[in-house]
Amino acid sequence: MISLATEVQSSTPSNSPNRGWVDGPNLIEQLVSDQKRLQTAAIHFSRWHEEHDPSDSPELESHYQKLIPLAQPKPGEQYAFEVDVEACSACKACVSACHSLNGLATHETWRDVGNVFGGEEWDPIVQTITSACHHCVEPGCLEGCPVLAYDKDETTGVVKHLDDQCIGCQYCVLKCPYDVPKYSEDKGIVRKCDMCHERLGAGEAPACVQACPNEAIRIVTVSQNELRIQTKDVDKSILPSTVTSSYTLPSTRYLGALQKQGASAADVNRLRLEPSHFPLVVMLVLTQLAAGCFAADAVSRFFLERSEVALLLVGVVAAGLGVNASVLHLGRPMKAWRAFLGWRKSWLSREIISFGMLVPMSVGVLALAVLDYFGYEPPVPVGLDNILKGMSMALVF
Repeated sequence: MISLATEVQSSTPSNSPNRGWVDGPNLIEQLVSDQKRLQTAAIHFSRWHEEHDPSDSPELESHYQKLIPLAQPKPGEQYAFEVDVEACSACKACVSACHSLNGLATHETWRDVGNVFGGEEWDPIVQTITSACHHCVEPGCLEGCPVLAYDKDETTGVVKHLDDQCIGCQYCVLKCPYDVPKYSEDKGIVRKCDMCHERLGAGEAPACVQACPNEAIRIVTVSQNELRIQTKDVDKSILPSTVTSSYTLPSTRYLGALQKQGASAADVNRLRLEPSHFPLVVMLVLTQLAAGCFAADAVSRFFLERSEVALLLVGVVAAGLGVNASVLHLGRPMKAWRAFLGWRKSWLSREIISFGMLVPMSVGVLALAVLDYFGYEPPVPVGLDNILKGMSMALVF
């Protein structure tokens, strides 16, 4: 490269417009000189480190920990990301560092960088936004998970995903309004940012915080009660084109975020195809077919005083195939039995329990209908006909 630059310099005419570009130092020396003049955060830290005595460990330690709190959150507080939007240059060093440290797949990212457009036609503004999990005070992913695969640390407030507990239903992807949980097809589970809580516990900054050359990301301590007061029942969103913050109470603080009238995310109108989830299509069709069969049998029993055994048999088979087909939608089908664990707060867990009861109830109705067909009368005062009517109505509804 050096010999080439020298050759170009010697062969360039004195009156050539490119002559000034090759005068003086060669190309490599010029580029190195330009790099030395760049005042990046890394160069600033290196110069600061050279000017201080390495034996002065307390002072060095405080500078190393400048971007993270020096103490754990107090009761009622939690850790949160603080992003200086004006300092972000869209270099995506945070994305690369997060990807490398966590060993993510090629197309898997836990931190994203995007743009927000705003302003007027004569005064347009483009703002760069870096975002990851907002570690919400009331996380939608945690509240919706049917297998309790999410945990919000009582001390730090970090929302962690329990990979071993996850069954890959992807319901948290639907519940999170910020597109934070990412499904890994290779592992069959969902994963997300955990604020590098192990590094924080050791007094080190998370990967994204440590990698940012402009120190645009840092970890701060915020009050959960203040977040509730600021965002609860208020039509306010954390960023343009996002849902109202009162839904999950996100903890991330954006400094200098674009708030001008008409601001919106660059991809707000971009269409994105979702996975087909064919097993769920099969489940929906077959369970609706089963419901139709049970409804027809209930009508026949109420108005014609007889049970349609053939229809019930079709309904039982359709219900069994539909419920079992839904399990194939999961990333880990063999762990589907865990779905009842979150019944106290997850609507999906309650729905799964209801569908799980569909098959044994339909088998019970079919068995009673067969007994009735052969004239069997149980030794109970209510009668088999009334029992069948009650169970048929329960299946329909």
